[in-house]
Amino acid sequence: MRLTPLKVTVLGSGTSLGVPTLGCPCRVCASTDPHDKRLRPSLLLSRNGRNVVIDTTPDFRQQAMRAGVNRLDAILLTHGHADHVLGFDDIRPYNIHQREALAVYGNEDTFQIIRRIFSYVFDDKPTLSTVPSVRLNLIEGPFQLLGIPIIPVPLLHGDMNVLGFRFGRAAYLTDFSSISDSSMALLQDLDELILDALRDAPHPMHQTVEQALALIDKLKPRRAWFTHIAHDLPHAETNERLVKLGFPHVQLAYDGLQLEVRLDAADEAFSQHEEPPEARAPLETGAAPRFSTFTSSEAWASRFAKLGHTSVLAIGSFDGIHLGHQAVLRATAERARTLHAVPTVLTFDPSPRKVLRPETAPQQLSTVAQRLASFRELGLEAAVVLPFTLELSRLTPEEFVAQILVGHLHSKAVLVGEDFRFGHKQAGTVALLRTLGAKHGFEVVVLPPVSYRGEVISSTLIRKEVAEGNVSYAAKLLGRPFALTGRVVSGSGTGRRFTFPTLNLAPEQELLPRRSVYITRTFLDGEPRSHRSVTNIGMRPTFDGSALTVETHLLDVQLPAAPKRIEVQLWERLREEKKFIGPQELRAQIAQDISSAGKFFSRLRRFRSMRQPVASRGR
Repeated sequence: MRLTPLKVTVLGSGTSLGVPTLGCPCRVCASTDPHDKRLRPSLLLSRNGRNVVIDTTPDFRQQAMRAGVNRLDAILLTHGHADHVLGFDDIRPYNIHQREALAVYGNEDTFQIIRRIFSYVFDDKPTLSTVPSVRLNLIEGPFQLLGIPIIPVPLLHGDMNVLGFRFGRAAYLTDFSSISDSSMALLQDLDELILDALRDAPHPMHQTVEQALALIDKLKPRRAWFTHIAHDLPHAETNERLVKLGFPHVQLAYDGLQLEVRLDAADEAFSQHEEPPEARAPLETGAAPRFSTFTSSEAWASRFAKLGHTSVLAIGSFDGIHLGHQAVLRATAERARTLHAVPTVLTFDPSPRKVLRPETAPQQLSTVAQRLASFRELGLEAAVVLPFTLELSRLTPEEFVAQILVGHLHSKAVLVGEDFRFGHKQAGTVALLRTLGAKHGFEVVVLPPVSYRGEVISSTLIRKEVAEGNVSYAAKLLGRPFALTGRVVSGSGTGRRFTFPTLNLAPEQELLPRRSVYITRTFLDGEPRSHRSVTNIGMRPTFDGSALTVETHLLDVQLPAAPKRIEVQLWERLREEKKFIGPQELRAQIAQDISSAGKFFSRLRRFRSMRQPVASRGR
């Protein structure tokens, strides 16, 4: 079956000044040929009703309106120069209409510029007006959008690191002066190549027409199109010259040009591929989606209902936010988009069992802060965290629905799992919820459980695996590594004096894994990237310890001072904690643990590289 092709639209093909250029009387700026009217450089990728834009130029609003972009799903940024990012604020209408944050992809240099120019987007201060709501995703390799691979192509723009992008059998390389051999390898077998060709005269940061033609001669795409075109190059005349030079397959792009890019089996395989959780890199976020937390349903109503908004609601404890929970939450966000409602989660703190039957209440896998972060990442816009009290527990199912779901949260749809119970003495069942939904006019969606290897995923199952130290299996059920968070506290200094320096974590989670040594990755407070690490959870028997400790040694960095907080992700259990004869024997064992961890991450790196698309590894 033929894959749905990708539609590519050139939104802008001009330079940073645009064409015509202000105050310029030259013949191109004065031209009546519509192809000589060039907005700042940008590209639109469209497939199956979804759209991705490359760069938000100062002309973005005009470009999006002209192209009829009624929905936007993601933004790719090539670099942070003004002519590529100053339209960033104009994405706000998409946030409002789609009720979701927009994913933005770029490199760290670009994100630093974005955070500086648009600081009001990221400072999380209250505002009376709307601001863009985005989720920054750091590009470190191929990723997927529109159901196809997007392959970043590193380039140099003078001395600035910038990105081009390959998508299917097409590539877009704007604003660059040189390209490495490794990037050239990513650009073989292209049908369409859109690339920088500023003018004939040399420029320190851009390609000339001659340089662009030399590159095209090496890559041999089926067709090529010049972009980022200055007012030195008249459209019709330059195209005639290219034909005379022996390049009939090379033309100047123009605003509004549309291309259809075919996709092949490799693209389909990539779109269907899903890495296992243990091989999945953590999402780099520079800013969270706009997200609000409330401690009462009345507070939600005062924020949203007074503006006429309704909710699509997920209800549950959501401890751990495992794959089953994620299915409910993603479905909630998707249903809310369809109904133009606020995707909201209703949960409780403490858990009902801790109030009603504290002697049987399980230890919690996650903190409220971890759950809120997951809600936000999964596309929810609001969370109502109700303090669970005896008074709340006495509400009948009918009262709970009438007062909270209907009276305050104005629910248009409620999503729950098959085992959902609610109301006094848990008298409310899924069947009763459906009956009450029909009475009050809201839809009830019951999602089936999610299974892994024939086992239904549940918080109870994950607690068992974590308690036994099976953290790699728990990660498969969670969709990510189990993580401990908390403050870094002072230790006895024994590790620094006798073995290896460690960060001592005071964990906020109630449930800790079995006393053992684990391969981990550690996030330091305020840093977006994690560090390879080895973590011991135990009593430090070699030094006659009397209290349980969580000690983490970082493999690839020495810190001048300890951070205030850390997050430790547990990837693999190495061995049991044991008592050694003395510090020397323990030091030798820790050195062996560090070596084992290094080999683990090396194997993982090789595994990832083997599973990347062929185009990302060259030929």
